[in-house]
Amino acid sequence: MAGFSNYTANTVLNYLTGQTPAPTLPAVWLALFTAVGTDAGTGFTEVSTAGTAYARLQVAGSVAATASFTTGSPNITMTTNPGWVVPGMSVYDTTKTPAPGAFVGTVLTYVGTALVLTANSAIASQGTTDNLTFSIFPQASGTSPASTQNTAAVSYAAATGAGFGTVIAWGLYDAVTVGNLLEWDFLGNFNWLPFEIPTASSLATVKGNGMSSNDPVVFTAEFGGTLPTLSTGTMTGYTVNFVATPATDAINVDTTTGPATPIVTTSSGSGMVRKIVQQSIPAGVTASFAAAAFTLTLS
Repeated sequence: MAGFSNYTANTVLNYLTGQTPAPTLPAVWLALFTAVGTDAGTGFTEVSTAGTAYARLQVAGSVAATASFTTGSPNITMTTNPGWVVPGMSVYDTTKTPAPGAFVGTVLTYVGTALVLTANSAIASQGTTDNLTFSIFPQASGTSPASTQNTAAVSYAAATGAGFGTVIAWGLYDAVTVGNLLEWDFLGNFNWLPFEIPTASSLATVKGNGMSSNDPVVFTAEFGGTLPTLSTGTMTGYTVNFVATPATDAINVDTTTGPATPIVTTSSGSGMVRKIVQQSIPAGVTASFAAAAFTLTLS
């Protein structure tokens, strides 16, 4: 299910139950998927790196300062420039005591070793070599669920060759290649909604859906229910289908956009349905994602 991977869930639970120490703060890379798999981290189709100019983007990590800084200035001198820090990233000081991870500010510019925040630093450094972490995400807030959205926009290299394909989901990894999948989700910040569909029908009951014709949608029974069997098309494996002739409390489900190719159920079913966003990235196009494009939630 979209959200924490098995690796992350097990790591958190083992820490909370006193079985293993807290893991080292990870460097984090953003991946793009054209098809999704399971929370075990298998079955995902990541954009190919072969002749496309695609590579995962680093969106969080650590860099050390090389001089002390104060609350009277937005300027911090760093030991190096890693190249992946972009404006809008949140900055935290993991050396500062008694509150490791204290918020320092938001990146305005980072040229050479000169880091400039959007305002004066929120805290003074512990010393002259404080370790600073950078992330496109600010600290989570809220309850039921707690959530965070990226505040920094990110851009990949312009696609070459066959392009990136049609991207439907994203994930966070702890390595630039391979590594452990930490979290994943579909593009588009939309809620899962319950649905029911009878036999020999393409009309699904989805109360208050707010969907429009040709919206891409995916189905799951992971929250409960049983997906219907179909003689045309499929709902399993998060296959992307499309909305046709939506009403306030119902949608027809087609396998394609444009001229209708409706699914045909051979059994009734129920579960959850969610609208998603698809992004086609052909050669010559730069895949860019604005602030609030990626949302992380945890109940």
